Amino acid sequence: MISLNKTIAYTKSWKHTFLISVVLGILVPLLLISLEPFDNSNTFSYKYIILSGYALCIIIPLLLAHIIENYVYKKQTNRWFVVNEFLYITITLFLIFVFAFFYHFLIVSNLHTFTLKAIWGFAKAFCLPFTPIVVPIWLYLRSKYGVIEVPLSNKKNTKKINSITITGNNKSETLSILESDFIFARAQQNYVDVYFKTEKGVAQKTFRNTLSNIMKQLPNAWQVHRSYLVNLDYLKTVEGNARKRFIRITASEEIIPISQLYYKALSNRLSNSSQELQN
Repeated sequence: MISLNKTIAYTKSWKHTFLISVVLGILVPLLLISLEPFDNSNTFSYKYIILSGYALCIIIPLLLAHIIENYVYKKQTNRWFVVNEFLYITITLFLIFVFAFFYHFLIVSNLHTFTLKAIWGFAKAFCLPFTPIVVPIWLYLRSKYGVIEVPLSNKKNTKKINSITITGNNKSETLSILESDFIFARAQQNYVDVYFKTEKGVAQKTFRNTLSNIMKQLPNAWQVHRSYLVNLDYLKTVEGNARKRFIRITASEEIIPISQLYYKALSNRLSNSSQELQN
């Protein structure tokens, strides 16, 4: 089962979001014209033009929802999780169905009173058949144009004295440190080892928790591997080749692997901040 707290790629670009909305907006009228789920062939003039109007019922909700999802994305410090994607798809689908419902009855059917029977009939004819067709294509396009961002290091933020508290599943498992003192975390089965800087050097504390839950408590933590979080302010070098890459950090001798999923985002971050990337 896929963890709802797993980090995934996010479609941040308005350009790509508009492209996705147009593709889906074209797809739905084509399905309506070819399948004729409402059995409305030859019942009104300009049928194809009017059915093409359903495209707006796709495009407008997607663009409106993108304003909200971008806000959530920024609030989560440029992170996007499986649970976010699930909620986004569910809520946006509901908006699409509402837009399509009113367009169908007010414009296509020219009705002004709605019954539960009519609503259920619309759901069976429009929502249920098209959802399994449209949603997989929608998810594929969002994945194709999505990225995992690694933000540039902000030196001003690292100087701030922000205290954070990390907790585990057990009540006794708590750790309060400065935000900038977190170095990296490593997951092992049901436990996570958190490494942090102290006056005496690097210290370590173990928590009974998942890596994704620990990540939510660490503002400066960025996932580079399924088992590792790092504070990129301590990043020293990226080494290895296309088959196997790893990173070194300044505060520890630990060799931290980096998966292909996160390598592109990390290399872009290093390029933008003019740091040396070793291949």
